[in-house]
Amino acid sequence: MADQRQKIIASVFSRRNASGNLEEAYVSHVKIWEDAGVEGGGKKPRYILLSQANNGSGFIHKSKLNTNGSFSVGKTWTLSELRAVEVMNPLAFNITLSRTYRWQTENQDDQASFLEALINLFRVITSGAPLQLDGIEVAAPITADDQTSSIHAEAGPSRAPRLRSQTPIQNRYESFQESPLAGPQRLGTPPGAEPPVNGSQDYIQSIRPGGRSGPPPIAVSPLAAAAGPARKARHPLNVSFQGQTTQRISDEPPRIVSGQDSSVPYPPSMNASPVSSIRSQKPTVRAEEFSTQQDGPSLRRDQNARISYFDSTNQATLDRLVSIAPDSHLNVEAEEEDVQDTLTNVEEMIEGYEWASEDVISRKTTKGAVDLIEARLLDELMALEKANIHSFLESDDRIGMVMKFMDNAISELDNMDSFISTYKIHLNAASDDISFIQSQNRGLQVQTQNQRALLGELQNLLRTVHVEQDALATLTQESLEKGRSIQRLEDASAELYKALQAGRDTDMAATMERLEEYRTHNSQFCKRLFDFLSIMFTAQGKLLLGETNGLVIPPRGLPTVVAHQEIEVYLGRYAGLMLYLKEMDENVYGRLCAAYFSAASELHSTQLKSLISIFLQSVRKAPEDDQDQGFMTTSTTSASKSTTTIRRAGTLIRSPIENKNKDKDKGRASDGDLLAAEVLGLLLEQITATIYREDEFISDFLQINDAGLTFADYMGLDNYFRRQATRSASLSQATMKLIRNSLDLIFGFLPAELKNFIDVALSKDNMEIVAILVTLERCLIGAEEKNNQFVLSLLGKQQTRMKNAFDRHIHDQLKGIEQTKLSSKKRKGVTHFIKHFSSYAARVESQLVGADGLETRRLVDSAYEKIVQTMFESLKHIAKMEGEGEDKGQLNYHVILIENMHCFVVETSKMDNASLVTFSQRAELIYDENLNAYVKMVLRRPFSKLIDFFDAVDRLASSNPNDLSGNSTYNKSALRKVVKEYTSKDVRKHIDLLFKRVEKHFTEGSDKPTTEDATNGKVLVGVWKACEEELLRLLNRFSKRIAQSYSGTGITLEFTASDIETAFHKHP
Repeated sequence: MADQRQKIIASVFSRRNASGNLEEAYVSHVKIWEDAGVEGGGKKPRYILLSQANNGSGFIHKSKLNTNGSFSVGKTWTLSELRAVEVMNPLAFNITLSRTYRWQTENQDDQASFLEALINLFRVITSGAPLQLDGIEVAAPITADDQTSSIHAEAGPSRAPRLRSQTPIQNRYESFQESPLAGPQRLGTPPGAEPPVNGSQDYIQSIRPGGRSGPPPIAVSPLAAAAGPARKARHPLNVSFQGQTTQRISDEPPRIVSGQDSSVPYPPSMNASPVSSIRSQKPTVRAEEFSTQQDGPSLRRDQNARISYFDSTNQATLDRLVSIAPDSHLNVEAEEEDVQDTLTNVEEMIEGYEWASEDVISRKTTKGAVDLIEARLLDELMALEKANIHSFLESDDRIGMVMKFMDNAISELDNMDSFISTYKIHLNAASDDISFIQSQNRGLQVQTQNQRALLGELQNLLRTVHVEQDALATLTQESLEKGRSIQRLEDASAELYKALQAGRDTDMAATMERLEEYRTHNSQFCKRLFDFLSIMFTAQGKLLLGETNGLVIPPRGLPTVVAHQEIEVYLGRYAGLMLYLKEMDENVYGRLCAAYFSAASELHSTQLKSLISIFLQSVRKAPEDDQDQGFMTTSTTSASKSTTTIRRAGTLIRSPIENKNKDKDKGRASDGDLLAAEVLGLLLEQITATIYREDEFISDFLQINDAGLTFADYMGLDNYFRRQATRSASLSQATMKLIRNSLDLIFGFLPAELKNFIDVALSKDNMEIVAILVTLERCLIGAEEKNNQFVLSLLGKQQTRMKNAFDRHIHDQLKGIEQTKLSSKKRKGVTHFIKHFSSYAARVESQLVGADGLETRRLVDSAYEKIVQTMFESLKHIAKMEGEGEDKGQLNYHVILIENMHCFVVETSKMDNASLVTFSQRAELIYDENLNAYVKMVLRRPFSKLIDFFDAVDRLASSNPNDLSGNSTYNKSALRKVVKEYTSKDVRKHIDLLFKRVEKHFTEGSDKPTTEDATNGKVLVGVWKACEEELLRLLNRFSKRIAQSYSGTGITLEFTASDIETAFHKHP
């Protein structure tokens, strides 16, 4: 409980005000349980805290215990709002503030203590305001009449009849004794001394031997109720109980041992607080509980506390008074005689406990009886001590006077304490004033130093905002051509730069006129620089172009672009002045950037257009046969040849490059000897190198970069000027947009020229589209490494356009296959698109060397899948066009698929390409499936009776083998009849006819010997071999069936395997 109280004080009541005092003081608390609502389920613990503010008001807080052990307040009420308190049961009560709250506690003592403290604090704060109490009674203040009656009761007889029950006033007083506000806390008993007597029981608790009841409690005399701190009672017998571990108080009701009537009238001021009646002690209360009520930290003396309370501050005074008393020794001797008389009756007490009978009946041990006797003796000693203290206090007349002097002294001490507190407040205020004065003093010192430093800086500024006339003359008259002149111009401009930067944020009248003059000189110098460099941009470009349009044309081979190194070196001398221009006149700087972009664009346009024109002439034109290769039939290709030629010729006529260079290129051959992709790769290599070089140059010359270099950095000026330059280094949105689009402005002609080059190159060889895609993709990878957005955009657009063109190309090939499907006739051998696929794939694969990891590889594989799928579907459609459902039509279907799949597998296997392996395997499956079906069909015609007979026998043998002998259709006679029809001579004849039929199927439709004949010959060999294997398999099956089902008949086939092999080997 104490630990919990300390945590509450540390968490909630530790805040102090400006004077250092606590804003609220802890009074009491109680743990409650309240409903957690529908979502929370059950009840949740909370703590109700009672506190008093330093201004005299009181508060009720509802708090919760946090996970870290601290407390936090969730709701607060002022104590003045309290209207009613209702105790429902010892573990629940209602409290009415703005509304009524019902709280459930877990300890009835804590609840009673908290409610007592709550009611007392409410009455103190509200000066006795009305409060509705239900189920609880609290002692009301006692009037003067009650005090008088109490005095008379003190002087009455010392013994009275025993009380049968406790009164409500006694109950209320007992709960008040447990309340934190009932009185100051008492110190614990020091070692070797008797535990101090509880202030609520000083004059009422005395026990006689023999277990007899004493008189009921009576009111305490005014002497005992006088204001003063609690004092420790002196032990009259000087008996030590250090070895005792458990102390008991007798279960008999207490009695009062009164001495002589020593009541003395005192002034009214001595009666500081009324005294209420006290209820009797509960049975068998242990002394350690009695002692625990007195434990606690020592508090400041309370003027209304009872004298009987133990107080170490009054111990010395009490001992001195007792030592002065003339009859103190007599009282001690009398008490010692009483104790001696009590000890002489030990035998009678032992007989009263009936050792023998209890040991037999209740099974109690001797040790338990000894403890009971010991407790009884200790109770008697406690009663004697209290009686002695009571008689001592009643017999000495000087105690009241001593207490009065002590009260006066304590009052003076309280006054002194209040004065000291007042002085402390004044001293704290004076300390704050002193601290403020000291801080002001330090601030004045710093201000003085700052003003001195500022004065020095102003003087330096005035010296800085000054440019020599020689520097101004240099800016106006010095040449812009020579290197030394440029250096002098940079130094002079640095002087002007410092003056303008130093005066940028000043409004001093002394410098305004001078700065205005310097701004005029700055504008004139910037305009002079712009005019000179604008002319030099164009002049240097013309010098570089010369008579060859800026190209280096070797006697043999392709030309190269002349590097711009000379121009870059020449213009690089003005990099410092460009920084000056960028910071000091942004408008002129933007105009100069635009002038350079225009001159550079004209220069690069002349160079690269001439280069593209020459490179285009080096592209080889594909032969007509290769150019027109496709999956269409020959007739379709011939019909569209003229249209294609006209379109290509029209493209060449519309080419602006050929019109421009027509006169120059008369002596050149119309077609070169390089593939379009090779020429494109060489061209892009030079174009991208030119773009990268130009990008680097303008970044350095025009300072279009993220380095943030300023003219102050370039000239190595002081940090002040560098900071000033950094502040004003930002450019406007218009200038930034111009700079960001620099490459677009310089090379804006390239997208159209590159598109035209690719279109013309593809018109010469449209199959080069795959190689062009590979070239563009590789250049894009290099551009990504350089992180040049312009090149990425330029090549990305061309790549997207080429992908669309490749998709159209594949669509045209699929369309040609579809046209072949519609126009082809039945049984025409290997179709055109099957024969053409191998050459088409070989041409495409030759352009994909080293392109396994590129996107173009995946694009081509996807195109293969579409083409092969369309070819196979078209082939099946062609095979099914006529005779579907008939034997002849079925044979034609199988023949077409066998021939085409065999050709496809043979041709694709030669290429050894991983991308085509899947298609070859698919074709093999189709080939095997149709070959098996074809062989079975052609063998059935000559051997149908034999095959049908044994198929029926197999079915009967699998269902009921015993029925064969009784079945006239499949008995041994029927077998002998069937076997005689197929003699070795008949079999050889059937095989000869079979060869003629198979040969006709796989050689028909060839008008002249071509490579197709060789392919057909290979197909025929394969088919004939399959027929032989199938017939041998049938022979083996027939022989096994005869051996199993017709054993013992002596019937066998009249032809053997050697007859079959001999007949088949006669034919190739």
